Amino acid sequence: MNNLLCLSVFLALVYIRGLTWDFSSEVLVILIVCVVVGVFASVRSTFPLWTSLLAFLLYPFSLVLVYVLDYKFGWS
Repeated sequence: MNNLLCLSVFLALVYIRGLTWDFSSEVLVILIVCVVVGVFASVRSTFPLWTSLLAFLLYPFSLVLVYVLDYKFGWS
């Protein structure tokens, strides 16, 4: 939730000041990871140990996804 709040503040500042935004792939990856964690957390009230492994695996997944979006698809 903190990531989404900070991103929305930065996006509002960029929009109001008319600045250029060159972080589309990073923002998309943050949104994807937040949605995955949020959906998983909304359907459970207790979490077994294997869910921590899922959360830890989201980090390398996000790095690979940013690399693919930046260098294979040409996003900036």
